[in-house]
Amino acid sequence: MGVGLASTSQKAKLLLEKMDLEGRLSEEEGKRIVGEIVSGIKQEGSHLEDEAFRYLHDIFNELDSPNKKEFIALQIRVEKLEKCLKELGHDI
Repeated sequence: MGVGLASTSQKAKLLLEKMDLEGRLSEEEGKRIVGEIVSGIKQEGSHLEDEAFRYLHDIFNELDSPNKKEFIALQIRVEKLEKCLKELGHDI
């Protein structure tokens, strides 16, 4: 998101500088407008991140995949089983 924000902000600044040179906009008005644009983009970016997180969370829940705690418990169980098999002389 940082790259997109920088690119959009830069484009807005260039447009406002052009308008300032043409006498259609004061420097103070330009700075205010750029600030509003950047603020809006940051808010929208935060909203999109939240939406993406919820979407991914829902997908993982639908897939019925184990969470981190369950995965670690399974790893420990497998390690114990492998140890038992080695003790019984089986190659793993």
